[in-house]
Amino acid sequence: MTERADYTDAEWATVVAAPVAIIAAVIGASPNGPVGISQEVGAAVEAFQKAATTRRDNPLIAALLVTLKGRFEAFTGKQPEDAAGAEIDIFALASDPAKALDACRAAGALLARKAPPPLAEELRAWLVELAHTVARAASEGGFFGIGGEQVTRKEQAIIAEIEQALAGSQTV
Repeated sequence: MTERADYTDAEWATVVAAPVAIIAAVIGASPNGPVGISQEVGAAVEAFQKAATTRRDNPLIAALLVTLKGRFEAFTGKQPEDAAGAEIDIFALASDPAKALDACRAAGALLARKAPPPLAEELRAWLVELAHTVARAASEGGFFGIGGEQVTRKEQAIIAEIEQALAGSQTV
């Protein structure tokens, strides 16, 4: 089960919610004002663009990126083509780390149950990489980003929780 068509809209929304939840959880773990948040969101967008090239052989990641593109275009008034994208409440995930972690757990469990292990593992690894990328995008504290901490203890803690949540019921 590797194509978008292999998942119901509800299942696909579960998978697509994971990267959104990860970005929200990492940013929320140690908020850094508008400039820092901008840098972190920008890093996430760059990670999506990079994955579109470097991970395109994984049909799960490729389909995920297409759906995410449609979901974020919805903010500009364009209707998302994939109904599953419309089901993701970005603001709810951003406002509550527990919801974000629950979204990661649900995605991890679904991937463990439904996706081929090598593809699911590559997707999980990319999602954890995404969390690290967002966390490293902006220094926390300091003065105008100088002398700050690159990845805070709170960010490290949420990344560890994300990694555990994504593990789902897979055997490690």
